[in-house]
Amino acid sequence: MKQFLSLTLITVAILSFTSCIKTAETPQPPTVDPLVGSWYLYDASESYGNNWYPFDPGIYGILSFYKNGSAQYDDGNFLLNGYWYSSYISDGYYDQYGNYYTDLHQNLEASFSGGSNSFDLYFDEISFAGHNTFIGTYFTGKNIQRYTFKRY
Repeated sequence: MKQFLSLTLITVAILSFTSCIKTAETPQPPTVDPLVGSWYLYDASESYGNNWYPFDPGIYGILSFYKNGSAQYDDGNFLLNGYWYSSYISDGYYDQYGNYYTDLHQNLEASFSGGSNSFDLYFDEISFAGHNTFIGTYFTGKNIQRYTFKRY
């Protein structure tokens, strides 16, 4: 009986120690930039100080950003190909509310061309509102332009 009780206690001890192993998962950084995908311009506005006013930047199609850095613009009439590049920089910029900062932020540069048509996009700062919206701002020297894009 003593031997059975000893074996039972040893078995219970072994099982209790093996069931207490803790594992921790370390979050991994995203492998795909959140810009990758297709987007349409939802809103464009500009500010000369206190208020935002809508304006027409002439972007009526779908912007597609691919993982390899290539880009495409398709408005149903023109299909333009190009590239995009985004990085983290630390310099002055205006955010989507018109506030000025000088900290680390993400910018975006994209260029599209095809035939005799072309256009470039440059945003001093981009930010994301969830997975389906990004907002880019650009200071022209006179006003702040704000572009809101939604995932297509």
